[in-house]
Amino acid sequence: MTSPGFRSLLYREPRLYDLVFPDVDRSVGKMVLTAIDRWLPAMPRSMLDLGCGTGRLIEVLVQTIADCWGVDLLESNIDYARSVRSGISFQVGDMRTLRLDRTFDLVVCLGNALSYALSDDALMATVQTFAAHAHPGTLLIVDPLNARTYLEGGGFERRIEGRVETPEFRATSVALHEIDREARVLKRVRTWRIAGRADVEDYAEYRLLFPQEIQRFLETAGFDVLGMYDNRQFQPTDLSGKITAEPDIGGMRGRKLYVFATKR
Repeated sequence: MTSPGFRSLLYREPRLYDLVFPDVDRSVGKMVLTAIDRWLPAMPRSMLDLGCGTGRLIEVLVQTIADCWGVDLLESNIDYARSVRSGISFQVGDMRTLRLDRTFDLVVCLGNALSYALSDDALMATVQTFAAHAHPGTLLIVDPLNARTYLEGGGFERRIEGRVETPEFRATSVALHEIDREARVLKRVRTWRIAGRADVEDYAEYRLLFPQEIQRFLETAGFDVLGMYDNRQFQPTDLSGKITAEPDIGGMRGRKLYVFATKR
């Protein structure tokens, strides 16, 4: 397994992730359940979450899907998920090479995890992992960063400031962005300022995908795209992304594609 090409305070201390990005309204889980109701004949019996992070989505869905597996590249995320979300199968794995020798009724790769695959080869390898764990009729849900929003719309901001104020964690952040337009890669350096601690610097690179690109990759691997949106409410748009005015410490609200596909 290769070392990750990113570093993040929220991955080194995963308990902070759930504090910085609270899922109060469980909007991601609701989106997945709506997709299941729309495109599957019955509630899936099994689910694979690739890039599961802290396992929060699985915690929502395991109430209705008994056989849930979560896989993440980072041991820190898996250790934390196991410690706070018992009764779920979590393991460390690379989404480019993972093979569990079984298939699932539902496969998800959310939290823009797919955008960590920076090259065409890495993207194709990841999509082949989706296919290896899918049988005909499996529902796939992914949310890569939308190249249309960043390159054609108003999604790119060079500087984004954030603030977190909870009883358990208070911090401010400054994220600086640049885009390699030829490679369609977004680079982010984010500095956290936390009282009583030295500043912490994150670094990440994300591949930006056009709608037709992700469709091509999925179709090549044997998937048919059922729907594609730039929002979690399944509202048809031109897929250019709508940037909201709400505070967004991650700087990615309104900048993703939500893609739903089924295995042929």
